[in-house]
Amino acid sequence: MKKGLTDIFEVDSVLKTLVLCVLTIGSYLIYKLYRFSSQINEHTELKIPNYFILTTIILFIISLGSLIYGLANIHDLSILKSSIVIHAISSAFDVTWIIMVRNRINSIAGSHKGDKLWLNPFFTSIFHVMYMQHKINQG
Repeated sequence: MKKGLTDIFEVDSVLKTLVLCVLTIGSYLIYKLYRFSSQINEHTELKIPNYFILTTIILFIISLGSLIYGLANIHDLSILKSSIVIHAISSAFDVTWIIMVRNRINSIAGSHKGDKLWLNPFFTSIFHVMYMQHKINQG
């Protein structure tokens, strides 16, 4: 299923993506994953289930909210400790979503290990949507 990545995805600044991910405490990462997923679902048969996307976004919001609440009430460590479980669950969903998007981008590009557009799992796990955007821009 070889298509041009720029036929499906928008070219965007990698630096802007990095800055916004940091400034928004990861919320922009979720937004970019949502955009990538929407573009994948709109232009290909390699759908990412909407219920999975919605569940992951809700878990992220709950996790971020509980973390902020726990840090605002740092004097009560039990609040912060209780948010660890939801954060771990949310993180597992986030990582799964990143892997799903990565695999679909590789399939769309027809990329295999060693190809120019192949999304390396190691770099994807570290740089997430910044690395994906870089590869999309190359495509």
